[in-house]
Amino acid sequence: DTLANSANGQQLKVYLTDAPIKKDTVYLDIKYVEVKLDTSVHKDDDHFGDRDEDSLNNHSHHDEFGHWDTLSFTPNIYNIAALRNGVDQLLGTGTVKGTVRKIRITIGSNNSIVDSGITYPLYTKNNYVYANIYQNHHQKDSVNQAALVLHIDFDLFKSIVFVNGRYYLLPYLKPFSNDNYAAIQGAVLPIDAKPLITVFNRTDTIYGVPNKEGYFKIRGITEGTYAINFKGSNGYRDTTINNIVLAKGKTFTLSPKVTLRK
Repeated sequence: DTLANSANGQQLKVYLTDAPIKKDTVYLDIKYVEVKLDTSVHKDDDHFGDRDEDSLNNHSHHDEFGHWDTLSFTPNIYNIAALRNGVDQLLGTGTVKGTVRKIRITIGSNNSIVDSGITYPLYTKNNYVYANIYQNHHQKDSVNQAALVLHIDFDLFKSIVFVNGRYYLLPYLKPFSNDNYAAIQGAVLPIDAKPLITVFNRTDTIYGVPNKEGYFKIRGITEGTYAINFKGSNGYRDTTINNIVLAKGKTFTLSPKVTLRK
């Protein structure tokens, strides 16, 4: 999957996925999805393109750095916590001309989180959520591609905080393309261990939670050498595997299955 700069216009598809927390349900009320396009002489300069501060301009349609286009999108309440282990949601589509600089997601007020069967409000401090797109990291020229594809990882593990009896959403979004980032998949048993999975090295940390069959897949990882830790619960001991080399554009399969012991 790639994101490209095309003077003639090309179809853009934006998918939403998740680096999960140990909650099965996090509802987000998504109203709009927009893309910021840079058509200026600076469109190939990543440093220039990220100098603007849209988060302070509250829905300004145009500035010296580019203009916003609204993508085709169906407003809805989405369970973001269900988008894990390789599952994603097509969030918006459109035809773009210029360099894609940012994605802006507008969130409404009907947000909630389910914890131990009880539904709690999920409070937001800002209705506008931004993901910055860097040409040299998230995109590359792909003239022969039928469409430009971008994934937005809505990292719930880093985005939700619990303070004074309330859940707050402080969005942490990470854009990636499958061509330019690595992935790791595998399985961890027994299911009763309910582990939290952490892929980490000195510069990056990514989290995952396996599905009900123990399968996991974690995407959007910068290429490099990592360790993976399985933090067990219900009396199961942790397990760490070191020196896993992940390459961009590739999915590393951890084999055999990891079995946690008491």
